[in-house]
Amino acid sequence: MRFLRLLCKLALDCRGVGVLEFALVAPVLLGMLIAIPALGVLFYAQAGLRSTVEDAARYATTWPKPSEADIQARIAAKRFGMEPANIVAPTVTFTSGTPSYVTITMGYNLTINYVLGSKTIALSETRRAYVIS
Repeated sequence: MRFLRLLCKLALDCRGVGVLEFALVAPVLLGMLIAIPALGVLFYAQAGLRSTVEDAARYATTWPKPSEADIQARIAAKRFGMEPANIVAPTVTFTSGTPSYVTITMGYNLTINYVLGSKTIALSETRRAYVIS
């Protein structure tokens, strides 16, 4: 009987409820505070990679037809927000025939630092553009 009274008294006591609720919500809140900037960096790197490859594909369609070295130089010059050390060698492949086109593929290794470690994410982008023979 005494145990039941103590249990009822404990159930009616509301002190410390705020601390308990914060303890339950804090890990989720901290996880979101860490994940949002990390996702922003990821989206920024993907946008930079896409912009660089699209620019190189547009450049490949100009007249006179640029060489592979010219396109590589354009990629190096227009690397929007990317660290040169993390760029995976871009490849430029010309295909002859009807129609002729150029395929540009480029990769980027992005390292995201978390509180408990880091993770490297490999991003890649490919564009095909039709060119004048």
